[in-house]
Amino acid sequence: MNYRLIAIILLIVSIIFLPYWVYVPTLIIAMAVLPIFWEGILFGFLIDALYGQRISSLSTLVSSAAFLALIGLLILIPLRKRIRSHV
Repeated sequence: MNYRLIAIILLIVSIIFLPYWVYVPTLIIAMAVLPIFWEGILFGFLIDALYGQRISSLSTLVSSAAFLALIGLLILIPLRKRIRSHV
């Protein structure tokens, strides 16, 4: 098994069973450590589906946790390149 699959399984289990102050930092660490962890956006949708507020109208189509995961991933991509060049 590779590290990516192990990380995905651990994140799914932590999102389902652990409180948010455990799975949110774990998701951020996974997005920072694993190369281009696009699954983080899907985990954002999972977080919103399980714990998010109900959508009252079609004007709020953007999932808040998934959108934040996308923004975090886009910010972390150039930072990862800079950090790894010094290590």
